[in-house]
Amino acid sequence: MERIPLVYISDGKIVDDERRVIVDWKKRMGRFGEIYIIDIDGVERNEPNLDLYQRIYRKKWIDSFPRCFEDVMDLVISGADKVVIRRSFDGMNRVFREVDVELYLSISDETEIGMHNWSGYILFIDDKSLKIPEDLNNIYIVARHKDFIDLDMLDDRVKGIIYPLWEMEP
Repeated sequence: MERIPLVYISDGKIVDDERRVIVDWKKRMGRFGEIYIIDIDGVERNEPNLDLYQRIYRKKWIDSFPRCFEDVMDLVISGADKVVIRRSFDGMNRVFREVDVELYLSISDETEIGMHNWSGYILFIDDKSLKIPEDLNNIYIVARHKDFIDLDMLDDRVKGIIYPLWEMEP
């Protein structure tokens, strides 16, 4: 099972879940092939840190809550290899026709999966409870803390776990 480090971005800086700046994040990234970024500014205010993405890491998933086709294109142009979409929006069909990166749907109880050909699914967990929808495959679990993930509860539909970089073993 793949393990992918999670970092947050806020105000143009790499931060932890409490928005404290992480100074040594590049040293910790050495052995990982990719990074999962949650852009707090993008999620909260639709003001993603697009200029930072190009410089941050060679291979990256970007989760900044794109709200329309143009938002997704901005992420692609800024260097995203994989884009996470949190909900359907007008223009979704266009995204699948015109965007050449992997697209992942963040699922929740009210998410409409639709007829799109998603690369996979993102399931966020905020505590130790976990409910994996029966009809989905190629799932990545994103946890705010490593100890929220019970590896014994995961099955072969889960392709990877994503948790904070600062909780990854050296």
